[in-house]
Amino acid sequence: MMPAADQRPRPILVSLFRYAMQEHEAMANTYPHVLAALGVEVEVHHFCSRGPARHWVADKPGVHVHELPLHFQRGSESDKWLKTCAWYFVALRAAWWARRHRAALVYMEESLPWLPTWLRWVSGCPVAMSAADIFWDVYLPDGGLAGAAKKILLKLDIRLWRKLRGLITHTQAFKQYAMGLGLASRRVFVVPEACESTIFFRMDRDVARREAGYTEHEQIILHHGILAPNKALDRMLEYIAPLLRARPLVRLEFVGDGPLRKVLEAKALELQIDKQVRFRGWLPKVAQLNVLLNAADISLLMREGRFSDHFQVTANLLHSLACGCTLLAANLRGIAELIDEGRNGLLFDPREGAEFQRQLSRLLDDPALRLQLADRAWETARDRLNPQVITRQWAAALRELMTEEKEY
Repeated sequence: MMPAADQRPRPILVSLFRYAMQEHEAMANTYPHVLAALGVEVEVHHFCSRGPARHWVADKPGVHVHELPLHFQRGSESDKWLKTCAWYFVALRAAWWARRHRAALVYMEESLPWLPTWLRWVSGCPVAMSAADIFWDVYLPDGGLAGAAKKILLKLDIRLWRKLRGLITHTQAFKQYAMGLGLASRRVFVVPEACESTIFFRMDRDVARREAGYTEHEQIILHHGILAPNKALDRMLEYIAPLLRARPLVRLEFVGDGPLRKVLEAKALELQIDKQVRFRGWLPKVAQLNVLLNAADISLLMREGRFSDHFQVTANLLHSLACGCTLLAANLRGIAELIDEGRNGLLFDPREGAEFQRQLSRLLDDPALRLQLADRAWETARDRLNPQVITRQWAAALRELMTEEKEY
């Protein structure tokens, strides 16, 4: 007869992410591998919106994917925000499921405010969340009534965080911030995001240039990602305009779309650099972005410089490292955890136009420096952000959160 201990059901992890699993291919691409690794010893139930096809992780032992009745169109800002509001209610189905099946943990793999508290109330289970940025600081301005509201909402968020089982973040900068707010060190796990070499990877540059359609003498500066106000891309256009006007063979390309696109197009026209600035929109396939990153001379990462910007490691940075790009990045604490000035990239103060121009000019004028920085960037992705290592770290953090018996 089988021992009673062997008959115990496996602990249950309920996981939530508002976008479809396929969105991880261009966003948090390590997370499906984390779920697959946990499925070996834990019963994983992942709740998300509907995707275009069955995701590979749904076929892994111990992993069950529950698609909820929403389908996001991330290229449409109005659709994204409307359905994000709806997600607050739809996601409660996952919380109710967790209550009925007595889940060991509910984990939300994003930083939406207040939703973790709703999940905790409905599920009656311990809740943990990913903490990659601070929602209110990203989307509300500093001054006026919105600034006053932001301060109140931030304080409320902090009180809610203290009720959670724990946080998983991608930077030491955020952990230090959380500890400064009074959260115990043992409750904040730092797990870097990985660079998945099957999605973004280094190519022969000449091949990539031909596929992208770039000429031999053009110098391409590439920015990719959503065109959102918190990236201060209109400010960056003011910084870069004198260099573009003085260098007719330099091109600036934006891959992505968002609420700032029309503003940027008008700004480029006003600055008389519209002939050297191209807006490609969202690309049909991730593989096309991989080609453009490999073909570009410089990959640009810009942020406004708000205090929450210091806690992020963006997808733009991870993709660029994986492709071995020459990086020019805003000097923020989370980014500087991966980019060492002069070794695997160059940094600039996002509020200092003269510094931006000086660093960009260095790169445009020195092909040997670009190559050196690109090689070191690729080594950073290979050695420090190895997906197998990161997957093990992330799975271990979730297992610890599931087995922690003390409530906070």
